[in-house]
Amino acid sequence: MPAVDLVTRPSAGPVAAAYLGLLAREWEPAMPPALLRSRFLGLLYVLHDRADQLGHVQARHGADVVQDLARGACLSTEDTVRYLAAAVAAGVVVQRGPSAYALRPAAVPDWSAAVDHLTASRERTTP
Repeated sequence: MPAVDLVTRPSAGPVAAAYLGLLAREWEPAMPPALLRSRFLGLLYVLHDRADQLGHVQARHGADVVQDLARGACLSTEDTVRYLAAAVAAGVVVQRGPSAYALRPAAVPDWSAAVDHLTASRERTTP
C-alpha cells in the first residue's frame, strides 16, 4: 500500500487544509520532545487524512473510528484512545460523541496539557 501523499494530494477541504498547514509548519516544530518521540504526531497526521471537508473524522470501510485510526497510525486501540484524549486536551481535536471526533485548527495548542495527560494515563496503567 503506498504511503499517504500529504504534499501533492488535494486536501479534503478548508478545515483539513488549515489543520495540515498548522500541523506541518507551526505545531510540529513547537511540540515538546516527549510528543515527538511517541506516535502522537503520526496520529495527528492520520486524523487529517481521515477528515472530511468540515474536519469531521470519518472511518474508512465502515469500521469503528478509533479502530480505523489505530490501524492507520499503527497503534493499539488503547494507545489510540490515550493519544486522542491528549489531542483533545491540547485543543487540536474535539470529541463530538462517544467515537466521533473533529479537527480543530487551534491557533495555540496546549502541548503541555497533552504531555501531562499522556504521563498521567501511563502512570495509571502501570502496575
